Amino acid sequence: MSQNWLFLKHFLRSPIAIGSVMPSSRHLAAAMVRCVEWEHAHVIVELGAGTGVITQEINALRNENSSFLSFEYENSLRESLTQRYPSVNFYKDAFRLKDQMAAQKKSETRADCIISGLPFANFSQQQRDTLLNDIYDVLNPGGIFVGFQYTRQLQPFLVSSYDKFNCHKVWANLPPAYVYLCQKTSSSRASVDVHRRGDERA
Repeated sequence: MSQNWLFLKHFLRSPIAIGSVMPSSRHLAAAMVRCVEWEHAHVIVELGAGTGVITQEINALRNENSSFLSFEYENSLRESLTQRYPSVNFYKDAFRLKDQMAAQKKSETRADCIISGLPFANFSQQQRDTLLNDIYDVLNPGGIFVGFQYTRQLQPFLVSSYDKFNCHKVWANLPPAYVYLCQKTSSSRASVDVHRRGDERA
């Protein structure tokens, strides 16, 4: 079964959890990962792995000594990803992000990079606030948050919360998506080109 059909099958079964009828395109995946200095990202978190389009990019680019935690709520998708990427630690519930990070080794209780494909627009306001605050809290100083959405709904929170912020649009995705690039504070450990301007048309 192709990734598109697999994704559509899960969307029809659970549209609120999936959030889109199509998986992320290679163009969107590339836009999500190209801003990270991977050699300095020692602890990486992915929220909403789906069929693994972005997971594959992260796993190919990350430092071989890094720790990679990925969250995917749908059991069959998560089980498939676990088989494909045995070196990645997969978990079910992104709303337990803080608990799961706290359970890691002492050196891995904070993340250098968090990449999200979660459909925040489908969550309640309380769920959005909780998860966005948890993401901010578990980031290391200098850590980055990269997320895509189909609207600018998250922008006011992100602008008010992060020291550096940028947003650009990936037109080549279906539907076109906004990619948010946020940095908590300046640091040499992991950085993002948050000053980049203009829409992504690759």
